[in-house]
Amino acid sequence: MERVELPYDLVGFCNLRSTLARYGLSISPTVIDAGFSGNVTIEIINNSKNYIILRRGMRFLHVILVRAEGKASYSGAYLGQSGIGLPKGMKGEC
Repeated sequence: MERVELPYDLVGFCNLRSTLARYGLSISPTVIDAGFSGNVTIEIINNSKNYIILRRGMRFLHVILVRAEGKASYSGAYLGQSGIGLPKGMKGEC
């Protein structure tokens, strides 16, 4: 739902909001590279035995921005992605 566009001197670190962590959710470490633009894919893991419903538009994570020295340019396979991007090695398998 959200689209990000980072300049070439900012890196983003994604962290789950603590309230949802208390319910038993966690996310895999996710870094948004400097110069990335597009939708970020976040893996959400339910470590509890309860059903947890995340509704569209719900705030569930923080992005911590860090200024990088120098200039970087993201040129990976997910640049400009829209929606969820499948892993490179699994295209056509899922």
